Amino acid sequence: MAEAFHPPIAWPPHADRPAELPVVPREYHEFYRTPRLRWWHPLAALGMFVGLWLALNLVLSVLVLFYEFAQGTLHYDDLVSGQLTVTPALFLVNNLGLAAAIPLAWAAHRVVFGQRAGWLFSIVGRFRWGLLGRFLLIACPFYLVAYGIEVAVSGLPDDLGIRPETWFLLASVLLTTPLQSAGEEVAMRGLMARSLGSWFGASRVGLVVSTAITSVVFMVVHGAGDPWLNLYYFYFGVVASVLVWRTGGLEAPIAMHVVNNLVGLSLVPFTGVGGLFDREAGTGSPLVLTQMALITVVAAVMLWRARRWQLPQSAAPAASGIRWNQSGQIGPGPDEGKG
Repeated sequence: MAEAFHPPIAWPPHADRPAELPVVPREYHEFYRTPRLRWWHPLAALGMFVGLWLALNLVLSVLVLFYEFAQGTLHYDDLVSGQLTVTPALFLVNNLGLAAAIPLAWAAHRVVFGQRAGWLFSIVGRFRWGLLGRFLLIACPFYLVAYGIEVAVSGLPDDLGIRPETWFLLASVLLTTPLQSAGEEVAMRGLMARSLGSWFGASRVGLVVSTAITSVVFMVVHGAGDPWLNLYYFYFGVVASVLVWRTGGLEAPIAMHVVNNLVGLSLVPFTGVGGLFDREAGTGSPLVLTQMALITVVAAVMLWRARRWQLPQSAAPAASGIRWNQSGQIGPGPDEGKG
């Protein structure tokens, strides 16, 4: 007897999870505009990041203050009066606190937006180390020449010399300042700029708004009371945002920021950190315009080279038919090209 025919069971279609990456070409500042995005995601990400960062820095600050009180290098009256003297340990903790912005931004980026860490660095899904090296090679000569001219005109500080804290500060500057610089860029031009830019459907509006707000925040968090210094910090933020936009990632502004800070701190191990964070009115001058000119030239050369290297400015990694390999480049998926 022939068996009865049973038609295959028609299972209901499985609803795919909304894509966490762009399905249409997006620039860096709008890379959170994906099918998964909800209006409250930027608020949640920034709230998570700021909360974690403040909590961590509070713990680090309390620990280092207890250490300084125990050593007798700081006193309770200094804390109450707000006249804390910067010490080598406080300098190191400040750098470490800013460097911590990198993993904390990663956490908010991953938890809220669902993208893996590499996508926070660039629109190709990874940190482009080779590109960072090339941008460092561009920035270094300009900063070193400018610094050499400054020393030739103004001379070296009178109090230059080997101090008890010199080697500690030298190690702190060399090992943590690059991380501190990168932390500021990942937080400001990375998580914050993307979160703000994702709210706007018009790409250029999102770019202008995110650039303006992050540049103001960058200026404010430096705590300067001098208008010339505030102008410099705001302008640095704008230039860094343009570099991210035109290169598709954070490597160029990180390179410029790292070189800027390392050159600026190069003599600190030999002069001390006492007045390092003195940014009150009168500490700046129109000479800041020369520093602004310097970063303008460095950024212009970086952008010129970026065009020559044909760096992508937008990407749609979740577009239909496009697969991204482990290196973050367009390529065959795990099952393509087989059999």
